[in-house]
Amino acid sequence: MKKTAIAALIAMSLAGAAAHAAPGGAAQDNGQGNRVTRAEVKADLAVWRRAGLDKFWRGDSSPDIYSPEYRAAYADYLRRLHSDEYREELRRQSAE
Repeated sequence: MKKTAIAALIAMSLAGAAAHAAPGGAAQDNGQGNRVTRAEVKADLAVWRRAGLDKFWRGDSSPDIYSPEYRAAYADYLRRLHSDEYREELRRQSAE
């Protein structure tokens, strides 16, 4: 019985992973009906890191999103996201 249950769990998790996988730079639905490419995700992550938000997400706990430091970093991220910096990063990621 245990072996059957474990095999079923493994099969379900593999099927779930395959359903969410997309080849290379293929666009995926972000859950809001928008298509997002791999390059867009990587560009967003690069900008997020440059804004310093990654330092708040260390360890198992969520950051204090109401702290002045986090809010300043988040504002910097939004500024970068809507600037030429993001567009340049997106061009760079698309070229890879």
